[in-house]
Amino acid sequence: MNRAARILVGGWLIVSGFAASATAAPNVQFSAETVQAAPGKEEHHARIYVGDNQVRLEYTRDKVPRVEIYDMKHQRALLLMPQQKLYMERKVPVGQNTNPMLPPSDSNPCARAPGAKCRQLGRETLYGRPVLKWEMTMSHDGKELRSLQWIDAERHTPIRQEWPDGTVTDLQPLGQETLNGRRVERWLSITKRPDGKTLKSTQWYDPQLQIAIREELPGGYVRELRNIQVGPQPESLFQVPAGYRLTTAREQMQNQSGGATGQGAPRQQRTAPYPARR
Repeated sequence: MNRAARILVGGWLIVSGFAASATAAPNVQFSAETVQAAPGKEEHHARIYVGDNQVRLEYTRDKVPRVEIYDMKHQRALLLMPQQKLYMERKVPVGQNTNPMLPPSDSNPCARAPGAKCRQLGRETLYGRPVLKWEMTMSHDGKELRSLQWIDAERHTPIRQEWPDGTVTDLQPLGQETLNGRRVERWLSITKRPDGKTLKSTQWYDPQLQIAIREELPGGYVRELRNIQVGPQPESLFQVPAGYRLTTAREQMQNQSGGATGQGAPRQQRTAPYPARR
């Protein structure tokens, strides 16, 4: 269970996260409702469609509908503006556009950390799971930083991480449960910092989807997938609809500054609208 993969819409349309490249095995296809909740704030709802290495997210921001499409098969990211029948497109080089719904395919942590060097130290068992122990080194400001990573041998995700500053993150299994009609595993993430602070979060991991379908974060923040429907998704969901015109972020900003009704580039979403990948 790594940190949440994040969809950022600022510069615009950047996908990043602890995920596998587009050449990995196909992901499970499904659709669901995404829910974000924070103490004292209104819940945010959206729809997500996960196709064949493609992700579509539908949401409303400032009462304006938006559609984000991440098409790893064609190495592009799309932003659709249905009210105006406009869209923006960004081409992404191979290896830089990753699918946050795709399980990692390599236990080597350096596969997800460009510039780092990794050395496998051996095999162990941690919390009942077979793990591979790795040493990761990376240069920063002329210094060589060393961390240790215990990676699940089957799921290729971190079970324990010891960072150069002394921070340690552990993932502890709490057993199986049923959540929203799905059989899931409950995991507790505990991060201990050098200053003595401890952060805890809980994730409910769905073995079929190979993602966490609920995540409870410090401060009472919650991300969840509800009404999950597993099955193939239509290819048309990940294409630009007929009649839409290509536009640019500059054009949208000019329209906005000129008092036009067109909307500018969407605001940055600070957290992903769905739970983290484990």
